[in-house]
Amino acid sequence: MSSLGYRDHQLIGLPEQVANVIRNHHSAGTLISLSAPRPVSPTDPRIRVALRLVDTTTPAPGPRPVRVTSLRTHITDRVRHHRIRRPRRVIAITTAAATAVAGLITAVVYLVAFLVDHAAIIAGLLAVTALILAALRSSGSGKRHCPGC
Repeated sequence: MSSLGYRDHQLIGLPEQVANVIRNHHSAGTLISLSAPRPVSPTDPRIRVALRLVDTTTPAPGPRPVRVTSLRTHITDRVRHHRIRRPRRVIAITTAAATAVAGLITAVVYLVAFLVDHAAIIAGLLAVTALILAALRSSGSGKRHCPGC
């Protein structure tokens, strides 16, 4: 690997495979140069080609030039809009919490209104229940009704 931003590779394969790799690198714009194909051996159908490709694993020395077509698209492509998402999230959470609190307050208001409207009936039912329980407790002498119990 060189510090000039390229890498040298030895490519060995069948002619169709080598042509496919060269075509891919050429269309991607990473092919710098290549040598003439040489046979690997007289009996082997594979060929060997030396390739020089753009080094995409390490940055080239110096600042990378940035091609700007328009200032607006350059700025909007480079800047991440984290501040736009955060207020939306806060608004959504606040709205959900306010809805839950409003629902809870509404349920409590309906319960209180129901208790106020039906207080006489509820008090009467509680009084009758208390009388029945008191009668059941005092009806027996507390003794067993037979000696075996």
